[in-house]
Amino acid sequence: MHAIKTKSSRRERFVALIPMLGLYGVGIGVRGLEVGGKLGLYMLAARILGAYDAGLFFLGLTWAGLASTIARMGLERALTRHLAAELAVGNRQAARADLITALVWTTLAAALIALLTIIGARPIAEHIFAEPPLAVALQLAALSIVPQTLAIVAGSALAGFQRGILAQIVQNALWPVLTLLALVLGAHDLHTLQMFLAGAMFASAVLGLAIIARRSELRRGNSASEAEILPEGQASYDPLPGLWRTAMPLGVVEVVQVSISSLPVLALGVFVDPATVGAFSVAQRISMLIWVVILSIGTISAPSFAAHHRRGDLAGLQHVNRRTRIMVMAFGLPPVGLMMFFPATFLELIGHGFDIAASALVIMAVGQMINCLLPCQDIMLAMTGHGVALRALNLLQLGVCIVLGAILLPLWGMTGAAILTAIIIAQGAIGTTLVLRRVMPGAF
Repeated sequence: MHAIKTKSSRRERFVALIPMLGLYGVGIGVRGLEVGGKLGLYMLAARILGAYDAGLFFLGLTWAGLASTIARMGLERALTRHLAAELAVGNRQAARADLITALVWTTLAAALIALLTIIGARPIAEHIFAEPPLAVALQLAALSIVPQTLAIVAGSALAGFQRGILAQIVQNALWPVLTLLALVLGAHDLHTLQMFLAGAMFASAVLGLAIIARRSELRRGNSASEAEILPEGQASYDPLPGLWRTAMPLGVVEVVQVSISSLPVLALGVFVDPATVGAFSVAQRISMLIWVVILSIGTISAPSFAAHHRRGDLAGLQHVNRRTRIMVMAFGLPPVGLMMFFPATFLELIGHGFDIAASALVIMAVGQMINCLLPCQDIMLAMTGHGVALRALNLLQLGVCIVLGAILLPLWGMTGAAILTAIIIAQGAIGTTLVLRRVMPGAF
């Protein structure tokens, strides 16, 4: 009798997963569009531009990504949490105020950093990288900083509105497809391609902001009285901390995360030639496509994390967390296996000479395998108000990255950069899991 009940409950759990499989599948499909766009862009850009200009292109892209992350100051991830949590209890007014705060401050910060990048591009290119042609590439990369920032903030807002698929289109899928289209249609030199990239980022930002402007949640008034949403016997919900208070530790987290992914590329440029940087950057970006799977599923789950936590529903939080981990493993581990067993095949598709990074791709894939086994716990910590703990973990990662990078890169060049990347990825996945099990043992 017990065996029959067990089989029945398992069947019911599987049936209950089917709608979520469809949702996550659509999300992965959108991310697949991003993967296709980015892979096509990277491969075609590398073929057309050649190794040297491709290296400059990736350095500029990396720089713009880091600058945009600094400009966002953690407000985008805080915004996802606050919108989802406040709307879960019917507080439209607070959600609207947080959205305006995030958009205004990130736009101003991005504009300032873009201006500083344009002014400082030449001394950076000449005195740090010893590559004068990089100056113009950095100045053109600065054109992407403001629209990239707005696109990411707009996408984070859409995630908070429980529109994770639209969020992924705005943040990640549209701009690589548009840039690839420009490359196919004739943007065959470095500077023209960078200008079209900035235009694609701008189109993504406009789309995201236009969708947000039509959201019914932004209308005046609250969606329901608190009494209609409160559990029986509960007097009121505790107020959330201010948006800036949530954002401050998450801002450090975002900067550290992008720094960790950017530092191996930027530091490698000091020790090796641009062609080697280009090959490693392509291998790193292929391995980081596993983040496409993790972030796709995490973006869909993030507002549910925040909403369940806001209502005090620990069982619901645990359920969403387990479902999220299962989905990441199902969608993420197969491509990791392909990278580990067929690295040269991936790199040969991009062009001649890039297969020198085959061993680097295998090493980084090992780190991504661990990431797939313990995914999205950083998102869980961020969405449940544990940003301070997450910040401490990320600062520890940065310290390890700097110390090991100073040892590994001068000794082993590209291989050292790959080992460094794999260690940092694994450290992040393991560390966030251990901390979550300590601060919220019932949520894992």
